Amino acid sequence: MVHHGSDAERRIMDTVRALVVENDPFTLASLVSALEYQRVSVVARATTAREGLELQREHEPDVALLDLDLGVGPTGFDLAHALRRRQPEIGLVILSSYRDPRLIAPGMIEPPRGTCYLSKADITDFSTVVATVLAAVRNPLLARKPVRNGLPPLTEAQLEVLRLVAQGSSTQAIAQEREVSVKAVEQMIKRLTEILDLPRDGTTNQHVQLARAYLELAGKLADPEP
Repeated sequence: MVHHGSDAERRIMDTVRALVVENDPFTLASLVSALEYQRVSVVARATTAREGLELQREHEPDVALLDLDLGVGPTGFDLAHALRRRQPEIGLVILSSYRDPRLIAPGMIEPPRGTCYLSKADITDFSTVVATVLAAVRNPLLARKPVRNGLPPLTEAQLEVLRLVAQGSSTQAIAQEREVSVKAVEQMIKRLTEILDLPRDGTTNQHVQLARAYLELAGKLADPEP
């Protein structure tokens, strides 16, 4: 289903000029089609950050819809910062297969203030994308909910341990990798189990549960059934 919105929303959409940067050709075409169906003028489309910057200079769009993972080179967050420096009032929407973007790389920079973040796994239809684009256009600098709102409040260290568990590393191997004691890793795994609200009845291996949780946060598994 495609959302057409109110008369006021349609009037705004009629004037919106968008830049779409997505390195997957099929997804790029789908996003462009969805936006144009909603009467948004897609003035430029790109598959790399460099191309996106060049097209922004030429077209000065009202909003940029950016894939977070653009392959080798700058990320969508990097591109978002560059666009905001050049055009302070531009609306920004980031799309990603990751529910928590920190899973792509440790220490990844935060997006610019006001950036909207959408997990592709949470998009049931393109009306969600269109509504988010509309919000970004209306208030490009509004301090929105944090990118990780609704996600477990994990630290960088906890994410790293979760990543290592998902890769199949043993507790001993994780301790050696992080140069800490085995007991410290065991305590962190226990804390991760609590934060992620995983079953602790002894019927399922903790490492298996944590690996599944990591894949869900990375958008590589569907949500577990209630």
